[in-house]
Amino acid sequence: MALEKTDAIILKSFPYGDTSKIARCYTRDFGKISIIAKGVRKSKTLQSGYIEPMNYLSLLFYYSPKRQLQTFSKAEFQRVWSALLRDVKRISYGFAIVELIDKTVTGEEPHEQLFQLLVDILQAINSSKRNINLIFWYFEIHLLILLGFRPVLSECPRCHGKLEEGFFALEYGELICRNCDQGSGHLVSHRAVHILKKLKHNSIQEIEKISLKKGDRKEVGGFLNDYLKYHIEGLREVKSLSMMEKLF
Repeated sequence: MALEKTDAIILKSFPYGDTSKIARCYTRDFGKISIIAKGVRKSKTLQSGYIEPMNYLSLLFYYSPKRQLQTFSKAEFQRVWSALLRDVKRISYGFAIVELIDKTVTGEEPHEQLFQLLVDILQAINSSKRNINLIFWYFEIHLLILLGFRPVLSECPRCHGKLEEGFFALEYGELICRNCDQGSGHLVSHRAVHILKKLKHNSIQEIEKISLKKGDRKEVGGFLNDYLKYHIEGLREVKSLSMMEKLF
């Protein structure tokens, strides 16, 4: 096995036996991998604290392409998101983000843009002063784009007319216009479509200027949630999202 070094974000971790931990990580150079940290729970060093969800690490590990479980060596923090870890709302969004990555990404193919999106989003949640849900929606829509599912927001996929508002249609998995809807979808208003377009085309810094009104959260968040569940297998239940909806 070769000793490798990469940037990594911990997606999930759990105890293994009496002394060890297993973690799933999304890495810059190896994609999603699983590691085992043997004896780390009884170690007198602080290494066990590194292997917790949302931690952004410089990770040293023993890698073998023939193994599904790689072996942890040691780690250092690349960045510490102290504000994120002190606030219940930020933590809830953070857990939803790493769970979505865990549920949507498979295999060990590296994806530099996706890794950087994950880093930038967690950093934005850590430093944001308002409307964290805008950052979360930005993450959802850009996750979809990078996975090959780009929401169509400008024209109806059925009649190709201009889309001002729409209904999410299960037949197409996209928004369709009022004229083409047959009563099966739920309305996404002109205002909500406009917000979705801003999330799709602007930077993280620019979207924080968007002002929200009552009802925007239900329409925008509801559409993105339905879109993810429709297009990505295995997203019928995202525990962190369900918990976050109950809390906020």
